[in-house]
Amino acid sequence: MKHRIEEFTQDGKNFIYLDLSEFKENSEYSEFVAVAKETIAKYAENSLFTITNIRDVKFDTETKRIIAEWMKSNKPYVKYGAVIGFDGIKRIVVNAIFKMGGRKNMMFFSHREQAVEWLLKQG
Repeated sequence: MKHRIEEFTQDGKNFIYLDLSEFKENSEYSEFVAVAKETIAKYAENSLFTITNIRDVKFDTETKRIIAEWMKSNKPYVKYGAVIGFDGIKRIVVNAIFKMGGRKNMMFFSHREQAVEWLLKQG
């Protein structure tokens, strides 16, 4: 799952691209979250800008729980985040997960480039 996490720096900001695209099974989410937690925890608090790709994923109640717990655990490290790859229904589900995870510093975008552009303008 490490191949689905890309760390990069742009304009002095630390970014992590988290690619959950096409996940269908909760085991995929669980495996990914374990690697992502470890990767994110090596950064200073309030220092990361994240881009999360959720294109063509399957969500169910267990998925929402896994992601909400993950979001709570990485909240101290994430300054701002962006989510890409959603459609109308998925956006409603992701908004619910944001609320469960206590996140207010995230925005939705259609493409990675738009997300990076917005994130670079944030604190």
